[in-house]
Parts: sequence; C-alpha cells; structure tokens
Amino acid sequence: MDAGIHVRLVVRGVDACPVASLSEDFEVESITTDRRADAAGGGIVGEVTIDHTVASATEPKQADLVFRDGDRSVYRYTNESGECPCGRIPDSGCPIRALRAGDGALVVTFIAPDIETVQSVVADLHSCCSSVRVQRLTQRTADDRTALLFVDRTAFTNRQFEVLQTAHEMGYFEQPKQADSADVATALGISVATFSEHLAVTQEKLLDQLLPESEV
Repeated sequence: MDAGIHVRLVVRGVDACPVASLSEDFEVESITTDRRADAAGGGIVGEVTIDHTVASATEPKQADLVFRDGDRSVYRYTNESGECPCGRIPDSGCPIRALRAGDGALVVTFIAPDIETVQSVVADLHSCCSSVRVQRLTQRTADDRTALLFVDRTAFTNRQFEVLQTAHEMGYFEQPKQADSADVATALGISVATFSEHLAVTQEKLLDQLLPESEV
C-alpha cells in the first residue's frame, strides 16, 4: 500500500462553524469534535477550551459552559447543519487528526490516501467556505523520509517560485502569520503590490493543479 498524504488546510469564511466565529474574539486553546450518534452525515458536537488570560472578558454566545478551571474554560457546542470542515472532511473518509482555530480561521490536519482525495476534499470545502488554502502536503518517501509533496514545478516562473518559497520560509502562510506582505516584499526587494500580484498568480496555479478543472 502506498504511503498516504499528510494534509494541512487553512479554511476561512466558514459561517456555519461555531468555533471559527468564536475564535475571532477568544483565544482558543484546543478543540475536540465528534459526530452525534443520532446524526450520521449531519450534526457535530464539539468542545472548545478557551484561555481567558488572553481572551475577551465576555462569555461566548456560540457555546455552553461545561467546565471551568481557573483561567481556562471548556464550552460545548453543536452544529446541526453539517456545513463545516469538521463534518465534511470525515465524510470523505479522512478523520481529522488536528484542529486549531484563530482569528476566524480553521487549520485542519488529516491524512488522505492519494492526491485525488485531496482534490475532492478541497473542492467540497469550497462549497461551504469562502477560502480554502493548502498550507502543507507531505508524504513518506521510499527511503522512509518525510518529504514535501510538490506539484509541477515547471508551472511557475523562477520569480514566482522564489516569491512562494520566500513567503513560506518567512512564515507568511502560518496561522498566525510570522511575516506580513510588507516583510516578504522587503526581503525580495519588490513592492507590496508586486508581491501580491506574484502570490495571487502562484496560488491560482497551485489550485489549478489541486482542483479538478471543472471546480477551478
């Protein structure tokens, strides 16, 4: 059996996800989710731990308090719609291995059996999220090393690839960002507008290879 692909996605604009909206105002420390026993293919029940030492003084409205220990509280929520990565990705046969939330974005990690499954998951998430970005793809090599799974390098000009690589190395794609567009543009010796233009083109080319043609 071929080695699977370790996938990390950053998803934004998930209006139906309580955790995503909650993370806009609170510091989310951890998240657990599960399918409701009576709602296969639909509702999700989850718990989120909030660190109040760095969060808002108000109480979340998206979830119910179930436990409190000093500055940390655990809230339980349900999502009946199923229009959320927490339900859609497992429905594709890929259990979620890690889930983080911050500033309204979800960072989701899972293992896919092949690139076709990655394409299918990304295309499906686009139907319920405004933005889906592939942050990282890794796979075990024949000599048992972990390597990045690269798409077609020849699709990019040298300058486009340099922009993408520099942005990645400086932490532009991390959540939260380790560098903003001005930082990366300065490192490259170009304007912010030029950096943004190059990055938009490279991201489109990446999606062209990851998404089926009818979904792009």
